[in-house]
Amino acid sequence: ENMSIKVGRCGELISKEDRATISKRYHKITKAINQEFWNSSSDTLHSFYVGSYGRGTAISTSDIDMLVEIPKHEFERYDLQKGNGQSRFLQAVKKAIADVYSRSEVHADGQVVVIDFKDGIKFEVVPAFRNEDWFGNVTYTYPDTNLGGNWKSTNPKAEQQAISEKDKNSGGLLRDTCKHI
Repeated sequence: ENMSIKVGRCGELISKEDRATISKRYHKITKAINQEFWNSSSDTLHSFYVGSYGRGTAISTSDIDMLVEIPKHEFERYDLQKGNGQSRFLQAVKKAIADVYSRSEVHADGQVVVIDFKDGIKFEVVPAFRNEDWFGNVTYTYPDTNLGGNWKSTNPKAEQQAISEKDKNSGGLLRDTCKHI
């Protein structure tokens, strides 16, 4: 017997109301980081969605990932510190966020600052430093507080671009397939 699995159009699984709440919180977190580290009140600069929400494959609000860019001089400051400067860096970012979300559970966890909202929406904020090579390729360096602390690198924009292109080539079925899985 032929057992073929068909992937149907999934549509958006996260409600319009939840998307509006996520957007509002994203902008508030961005503004807190910009005020603390960039001396700016912008609620749009230096941040973007990453992870499944950033790729357009999220099916729930239990894990909204965002990257916030921190000025490069802060990297030098925390990198030179002895004894897990990465942990102290994450704590500084946590404090900036906790100041604006004092009624929510905010804690540092490995590479991210986690904000658990009472309505079940959870943000994971990756603070990172932007790097650009001679060819214009952009990567981000982020802290890892595990095993005494070190720095790791990621390229989320390239990942998002690849998913976008492959989704377009599949007639919009790739993101739906990811949501089904």
